[in-house]
Amino acid sequence: MKRFILFLSLSWGVLLSFGQGNSSMFPMEKLGTTIYSGVFTGNGLLGTMSYMKSNNTLRIDVGRTDVYDHRENPESALFDKARLPIGHFVLRLQDTVLRTNGLIDYGGGEAIATVVTAREHYSVRTLTFANRDVIYVEIDTKLGANTVPLLEWIPEVPRSPRMNFGHAKKPDNYPENPIGEHVKRNNYSVYKQPLLAGGGYATVWQSYVKENKTVYLISIGYDTGNRDYVAQAIDNIEALKEMALDKEILEHKAIWKSYYSRSNLTLPDTRLQQFYNMQLYKLASATGQDKPAMDLQGPWTSNTPWPAYWHNLNIELAYSPVFASNHLEIAESLIKMINRNVDNLIQNSPKPYRHNSAAIGRSSAPDMISPVWVERGRDGTAWEDGQKELGNLTWMLHSYYQYYRFSMNEKAYEPLFALLKRSVNYYLHLLDQDADGRYHIVEKTYSPEYSGGYAYDTNYDLSILRWGLKTLIAMDDERNLKDPLYTRWKTVLTHLRAYPTNKDGFMIAKDVPYAESHRHYSHLMMVYPFYDINWDQPENHDLIKRSISHWQSKPAALQGYSFSGSASMYAMMGEGDKALVALETLLRKYVKPNTLYAETGPVIETPLAAMSSIQELVLQHWNGVTRVFPAVPTVWADVTFRDMLTDGAFLISAERKSGKTREVRVMSQHTGTIRLKSGIVNPRITLSGHSAIRDQHDDYVELYLPKGEQAVLHLR
Repeated sequence: MKRFILFLSLSWGVLLSFGQGNSSMFPMEKLGTTIYSGVFTGNGLLGTMSYMKSNNTLRIDVGRTDVYDHRENPESALFDKARLPIGHFVLRLQDTVLRTNGLIDYGGGEAIATVVTAREHYSVRTLTFANRDVIYVEIDTKLGANTVPLLEWIPEVPRSPRMNFGHAKKPDNYPENPIGEHVKRNNYSVYKQPLLAGGGYATVWQSYVKENKTVYLISIGYDTGNRDYVAQAIDNIEALKEMALDKEILEHKAIWKSYYSRSNLTLPDTRLQQFYNMQLYKLASATGQDKPAMDLQGPWTSNTPWPAYWHNLNIELAYSPVFASNHLEIAESLIKMINRNVDNLIQNSPKPYRHNSAAIGRSSAPDMISPVWVERGRDGTAWEDGQKELGNLTWMLHSYYQYYRFSMNEKAYEPLFALLKRSVNYYLHLLDQDADGRYHIVEKTYSPEYSGGYAYDTNYDLSILRWGLKTLIAMDDERNLKDPLYTRWKTVLTHLRAYPTNKDGFMIAKDVPYAESHRHYSHLMMVYPFYDINWDQPENHDLIKRSISHWQSKPAALQGYSFSGSASMYAMMGEGDKALVALETLLRKYVKPNTLYAETGPVIETPLAAMSSIQELVLQHWNGVTRVFPAVPTVWADVTFRDMLTDGAFLISAERKSGKTREVRVMSQHTGTIRLKSGIVNPRITLSGHSAIRDQHDDYVELYLPKGEQAVLHLR
């Protein structure tokens, strides 16, 4: 443990030598022997991770994010339909390694691993082409190596990684997939891996020597049917070879440069600046507009008990920073996965409710098949916990709603409204009124991930249901749809049972206090991310503070996202200093040297959630108001951001100097009204075109901005 803390301190210490976000280089002082201390690349489908396998072997993992098994058992997401690892290349060295280091150029989308022995000096450059499904590996030996380096392929066993964990409940019958084989095809080296269920995947590569460099071009083909997945990978490489390779690399770098130009956040804290920029890199490496949605690993696989999608926190947190960062194209991978699987989401709900309901359980393969079994009159004590989680789909649709509101994409409205209506309908089937006329959930549901969380009226479900009802009403009002259920939504919302509380704040559920340490903030979601209970309500200040304090007072089970969650709650309160302490704890105790994160195995969501927490220090939207610099830590005198995105498709840019907000610029991408707390009292406002001020007092202003128009607020 001491060695790990020293290594982490050294890694972050190196960052302090860099300017405030001016360099796009993330250095690794030393390559370790896990993916958490390697350098990585990705294009949303394929990816690489370079690190040491031993003291005389460099390892380069390759991954493809959509390679899942697809056996007939539709509900066995963790075994019969699990994510499968691909394999890795190794570079064997003649001598024991004297030193290593790594570098991720996140502005250019590539990584370099350097390995030095007494007789050898290798520089291994990797990039995964942004617009082609090909991996480029360049091994430079000009500084002393006297042999042409050879990469050796080591395939992974094609089974669910969850089989490797003793604590996991395993299926009684799990036949192994066939053994793969090495073959040659058209001067390509191929490792072909067939699957029991049909189809398979193949790793294909070809190498050549150019001056003192050995170049490998690698691709991975995959198909679940009868298509030739080997030919698919070969075609990817052949298409690249027909182009000028140097030109393709320049285009790759230009794509990454353009990606980073979409928005900018400049912090005076170099460590958080580099961390933030690396999360942007991780997002585009892990998914994209036309790529598979992010599961828990991205392209960087390792032995893990989590070879699937998790829907009760992970996927929601993973996508949380894409909206403010003005990268809605990243969110589209999630939106498309949801739209593609609506029929399966309907089938996930109990049969009596399928005519108008939809749901999803805790984990699934990309097909999103994961039944929820909660039904009137059924005792679910013996069910798996994930089958009792009623609110997961509605929470996931919170991300869909943010995508709609931040883009104002008209095409998103109807599918979102229809599915949100179905997910709320499931709740409506389970509601009755008590003696006081309050609606409550008549069956027990499960509050993730509390040991006694199978209970009546969990705060997890009450907060999710309130958000769903309020959002359906708002969406109906937006277009004056007059849905037949509109009156029922308003009635239930008005008369819904209050959140269970006690002297310590919010409880887990009715009759279930928060009494043991709990990493998940499922009982606090009315505070964050839904802001139903918020800092604009003075009567709730004490309740909010007591609830957060009591949650954090039991540290035994807290994990990384417990601190990103508390940071976001403190930011909502305007407590930037407390939020910064929580973020620093997260980085110091939980984030790995290359900014990955693990709980038993790799899980991608927590650093991305921390990126969202950083955004919320400088820009928030809740209770209908966009807030600029609402929680800047006192040690951050100078902060600027450009073209961050907020509700209504407004782009916000702002500058803060010497502790004062100097200027806020609002650009409309969709005609509408924005309610803004700028942090500038009685600002001088410059408007373009037909823009107008609807209301103004103190630091609050309500602006009407036609599409393409802007307003600039200046400190007088």
